[in-house]
Amino acid sequence: MTTGCTRSDNSGGAGKGGSATLSIIAQHHTVTKNITTCKMYIKYNAQDVPAYYDDSIQCNVSDSEAVGIFSGLKTGNYYIYGFGYDSSVKQNVKGGMPYTISAETNQTVNLAVTE
Repeated sequence: MTTGCTRSDNSGGAGKGGSATLSIIAQHHTVTKNITTCKMYIKYNAQDVPAYYDDSIQCNVSDSEAVGIFSGLKTGNYYIYGFGYDSSVKQNVKGGMPYTISAETNQTVNLAVTE
């Protein structure tokens, strides 16, 4: 008889499988407007810049405000990163930050991006 073990990814930590929704708004020089294209990335169980990301999403742009929405997340630590284009300065902008989801609710965070 052979026995083995199984491992469940992100058991007890950040990742998919929860009910939190994280809406990330790209913000350049404290302005959330003028970002015409943007992509958001997320890393589970991280607080530092990772070598790779677990998921990504193209932002929805409404009224010149770029928003990336990740849903179905559990509580835990995440690292979020955004890359886009600011039409007011005609340059690419990017930025990242750690974020902790402490309750499985709808949450909105402004992500500072710069040239």
